[in-house]
Amino acid sequence: MTDISTTSRPCPDREHHWDALRAGLMLLGIPYHVAMAYRADAVWILSSGEGAGYFNHLAQVIHVFRMQAFFVIAGYFAALLLARRTPGEWLRGRARRLIVPFFAAILTLNPLLNLLCELSNLGWREALLSWEHESTTSGGYWIRHLWFLIVLLYLSAAAALLCHLLPRLSIANLPARWDDWAARHAAPVVISVAVLLGLWEGAAIELFYMAGLATNLPQQILRIDQLIEFAPWFAIGGLIARAPAFKAAIYRFSSLLLVLTVGALAADLLWREQLWPPYGRFLDTLAALGLTQQLIAAFKRFADRPSALVRECVAASFVIYLFHLPILAGLVLAGKAIAMPLMLKAALVMALTLALSCGVWLIVKRSAVLRLLYDGQRPERSLTPPVPLATRELGRQGL
Repeated sequence: MTDISTTSRPCPDREHHWDALRAGLMLLGIPYHVAMAYRADAVWILSSGEGAGYFNHLAQVIHVFRMQAFFVIAGYFAALLLARRTPGEWLRGRARRLIVPFFAAILTLNPLLNLLCELSNLGWREALLSWEHESTTSGGYWIRHLWFLIVLLYLSAAAALLCHLLPRLSIANLPARWDDWAARHAAPVVISVAVLLGLWEGAAIELFYMAGLATNLPQQILRIDQLIEFAPWFAIGGLIARAPAFKAAIYRFSSLLLVLTVGALAADLLWREQLWPPYGRFLDTLAALGLTQQLIAAFKRFADRPSALVRECVAASFVIYLFHLPILAGLVLAGKAIAMPLMLKAALVMALTLALSCGVWLIVKRSAVLRLLYDGQRPERSLTPPVPLATRELGRQGL
């Protein structure tokens, strides 16, 4: 490993494409959950009372890669930031950013979400009884779409602990000869990693389920199965950040990877539901890693530039994600009474969900309390001292 002093390492330019991709994956939760609500013959927490098969395919395609790519990016940024901050300092910031919004959403957003979901399936009386029962007996009922915050906290703590115990890891890069070799053979390396990762996803998670560990109340809250699933993706992101030659290689499109990715995705769409779950997870992983590489290359090519819109999307994406599902549930419930073509209805629900979620962001960002509660961010302190009133008056007079 390369031993480089943190004081001599220059601060790299901001990599705008990683920001754009992270925000895009967060916002992609809206079409994913709309598609889940309007799938044909599918059971989900939210029932629209209507559906079509093409929404099954849309949900499946998004589900294959979205969170996998998200955890790659999370690992990438973790490696970058741990090279600039002490593990304790970084972890304290991550804990505030993850834990405060987690509990704020659990206490204020998820109860409303759960009630709306119950009302989409049952009448008022039955819905209230089910809501009360599930609220007191089901851990997963409280967690819902916030599970990724739990997994991120696990992985952030593990990364900080490793860098605390082995300080050189904070600034170490992959040995140059390994990095160069991986860069020269980028496509075979990605394919090999996908195969190994697919075997892990298929076997480790199935063993966890076979042991009967997925059905108890603590697991519904602790989400160990999803930690098993996404920890390798987080590690891959960290390795990419510490392998500059290989990172440059995966910024380029590969015809071989594109063909294999399209093939794996097509097979996933055709046969995923008929496969034994470990085989399905293996196929998912092949498609996911290929799609992640293609997305990284695409965003590098088309989004690697400063953009006010991207900056705002990056700032808003977390709050939008927290609020979008309760908003979506309310719109789907209201839409059950409206007769219109399903594609048009789903498009309107998607657009309104995005618009209302953005409206929530505009409110949240203007309040220091709401920003802390739902974004885990403290207001930035101005470094410019206030201008005295008399000086401002002179300025207005042109003096």
